[in-house]
Amino acid sequence: MKHILQVLKFEFFGCVKTKSFIISTLVFILLIVLMTFLPGLMVSIMDSEKSGGGGEDKPIIAVIDNAYNKGDIVKKTFEAAYQNFEIKLDAKDKDELVENVNSSRYRFGVIINDQLSFTYITKNNTLTNTDTQNIGALLRDIYRTVKLEEQGVSPEKTAEILSAQIKSETITTGTDQTKNFWSAYLLMMLLYMAIIMYGQMVSQSVVSEKNSRAMEMLITCAKPSHLMFGKVFGSGLAGLTQLVLITSTALVSMKTVSTDVLPDTIRDFLNFRPETIGFALLFFLLGYFIYSFLMGALASLASRSEDLNTLTSPVMFFIVIAFMIVVFAINSGTLDGTLMTVCSYIPFTAPIAMFARVALSDVPTWEILLSVGVQLVSVYLLGMLAAAIYRVGVLLYGKTPKPGEIIKLLIEQHRTNKMFKAAKKK
Repeated sequence: MKHILQVLKFEFFGCVKTKSFIISTLVFILLIVLMTFLPGLMVSIMDSEKSGGGGEDKPIIAVIDNAYNKGDIVKKTFEAAYQNFEIKLDAKDKDELVENVNSSRYRFGVIINDQLSFTYITKNNTLTNTDTQNIGALLRDIYRTVKLEEQGVSPEKTAEILSAQIKSETITTGTDQTKNFWSAYLLMMLLYMAIIMYGQMVSQSVVSEKNSRAMEMLITCAKPSHLMFGKVFGSGLAGLTQLVLITSTALVSMKTVSTDVLPDTIRDFLNFRPETIGFALLFFLLGYFIYSFLMGALASLASRSEDLNTLTSPVMFFIVIAFMIVVFAINSGTLDGTLMTVCSYIPFTAPIAMFARVALSDVPTWEILLSVGVQLVSVYLLGMLAAAIYRVGVLLYGKTPKPGEIIKLLIEQHRTNKMFKAAKKK
């Protein structure tokens, strides 16, 4: 146990002191802070622009009415929708209107061609521009108002009819995906990348020590199994430290910033629930140990760094497949389907599959406990298997052994250990 703690301490501080660890941690923390505070700042800037930048003169929207000739109705309808703008009924021709918009005298211009068609004139058309949809809705209201008046309906009654609002209430008895979808999806992506990144860190550490012959010196001071467990636990603790720093920053930022001014979509994107973050950390540890034990063991069989990708590619295949299955289930709305339920209990897919179900669905407690139990047992069994392969692989140089050869070596090692223990008892 003493040797495992020594290796753990060495690996942990070796990881957290690297430039890549420090830079990646700072970058993620900065991104979290920007994601939290930037939307509110952008909304404030947009509100300031809509109000004319705080000046006395409001930006102008010019409207040419070639269909109704009812200036009062057109102006009032546009003023109700664009309250921070000055609505100007322009009787000039199209070319002059285009020139005024291009010179930024007008924010944009609208030409009502006939009762149900219009031309929208703007200087810059952005991806988020919704003016055409808004203007279409306004012209529809004007058309209905005029037609109702022609049928003898009073302007007051027309306004009452057109302004009628539908009220709705939604009662969710389980998990409301509309409120935590994006935050859970972001955490799932972070979980997926963290498992891969720290699993590869373990394998790179093993193969680099083997290539530099440092492994031969290390195994004279500690058992190969102690080295294996120390490396995996040390790198895992470093990864957990990084995730805790990132998620803590997210929670503190969300508590600090006021989300009242943000649109509902952005507010939902930043809705990091503490219990979801807790499950993300739990399933990161489980997934990390499952994949790191395998990747570390396989890396011990590599004689060259070039062989590492070939040896670990089957392991990477499992986690990529798990991620694709979960993404498909989320997009198709089958989180609680048979495939996802089965994947929740397969060790290689359970960390991501069960996390997605817990974060975005209503999973019974016994299913969560069963999945965690299966993963804990898998971690123990894979740890024992990885330690056995590691003992064989650390001193194995030359051609990379095939799976059949590895099995034979493990059987021979097991027999040798039994003979050694029997001789020791005598």
